[in-house]
Amino acid sequence: MMENFTLWRPVQAVLPDVRNILCVGRNYRDHASELGNSVPTEPMIFGKFTHALAAAAGTVLLPPQRSVVHHELEIVLYIDKPAAAGSRAEEVVGAIALGLDLTDREAQSRLKEKGHPWEFAKSFVRSAILSDFYRFDTFDDVQRSTFELLVNGSSRQVGEPRDMVFSFDTLIDYCARHFGLRPGDILFTGTPAGVGPLKAGDDVVMRLNGEDIALFQMGQANIEGVLE
Repeated sequence: MMENFTLWRPVQAVLPDVRNILCVGRNYRDHASELGNSVPTEPMIFGKFTHALAAAAGTVLLPPQRSVVHHELEIVLYIDKPAAAGSRAEEVVGAIALGLDLTDREAQSRLKEKGHPWEFAKSFVRSAILSDFYRFDTFDDVQRSTFELLVNGSSRQVGEPRDMVFSFDTLIDYCARHFGLRPGDILFTGTPAGVGPLKAGDDVVMRLNGEDIALFQMGQANIEGVLE
């Protein structure tokens, strides 16, 4: 339940303050397996541009001319203190949200085959959809949490941090060591199995510890890349 979590700030108030968006690939073994990928031996970090940010509210527009856009539900950490090598999550994380890392799966497969970066597949406009942000009593509450994605009333993804390949502490240490982490940065921590396509008209619900914290509908943009 959510008794150990309290609303910190609505997502619309947080988005203008986000500095960097870091993401972790293949951090759940079952997700790596469902896509036929190997499990990494160190964190796979990539980024998104801030124009990818969108609030999980109202209608969120999918880009046109992208035929297979998949949802990837993740716990997102909000960094509120400077991190250094060896920092622990409980020392630098001030709040969490749930987020969808939208992925153009066909483009990603094509880019992977060529050995090219993933930005075209991962960082298009509105590809980082976020719920409101929540404080927690202790970071153990985050470690013990569960999260779930429903699409049109059907459960698509269910995850628990204990199933991550790399723990929150490992991710914080790795990102701080190699890229830097400062207040206002956010970190998508990986997605469990069950990824699948989204289309215009889909009703989406994100749940934390069994409670709905975001409800929205997918729409379709007429022009790719247009910011609202």
